[in-house]
Amino acid sequence: MRTDTTTTERPVDGGDQATDPAEPITELVADADLIVTGTVVEAAPPVDGTTYGPQTATIEVETTLKGDAAPGKLAITKPESSYFLAERTAASTDRKARSGGIFVLRNTGDTPTLFGHVGVHDHEFAPQWFARALAGLPAKLPPPTTDQLADWATRADVIVFAAATGDAGSVETHTPRLDWAGTGTLEPIEVLKGDLAGAVAVTRGPQPTTPGGTWGFPVGRERTGVFFLDTSSRPPTVVNTAAPWDVHVQQVRRLLRR
Repeated sequence: MRTDTTTTERPVDGGDQATDPAEPITELVADADLIVTGTVVEAAPPVDGTTYGPQTATIEVETTLKGDAAPGKLAITKPESSYFLAERTAASTDRKARSGGIFVLRNTGDTPTLFGHVGVHDHEFAPQWFARALAGLPAKLPPPTTDQLADWATRADVIVFAAATGDAGSVETHTPRLDWAGTGTLEPIEVLKGDLAGAVAVTRGPQPTTPGGTWGFPVGRERTGVFFLDTSSRPPTVVNTAAPWDVHVQQVRRLLRR
């Protein structure tokens, strides 16, 4: 059991927004001619560190989410903006550098042009947000309902507020900022129901088929949340069908006092 109390419940976004709040992803999706995932393989001119003027770039397209683009190299243009493009091998730790992710483009000339406050979305939740928006759903998942929490609590032998880290060998979703895995390790901070003596390897249970409706364990960066465990399986299964970090300890305490 973790003995320190420095890890607390915290908001999912962590202040690292992928878009201007005044420019919802649903609007970007509606206005885009082409949306692809990929990586910058060439960008010019290089930035001077103070201004982010127009650039041309070549990206390696991995998948097309909207529009018509085959996997392979694609020439694009970036207008003057609040960010800059950089090759992945040369990308700095500057948060304004974009070397890959989801590219949102319009057909405005000879080459597709990035548009929006940020034309390249590399936020760790961007794949989920765009999958939902492209399916006509609100970009962000609503928090779990009281009925969902009650169902999980009934099925769970153990409920624990814990710090989770993902297994690098079971990555399911990759983003430039963070990978997500289907299995991971929980380090208990507070056990709310049942018994759990120490760190435990776990697997995520079945998830909804709704686009963008699943969650994963963060690889290389712990995240805290409330996990509902069925310990009858080996390894134990997390029965949450919504992100554990969207569940608050106080909600569960109130539920268990009923």
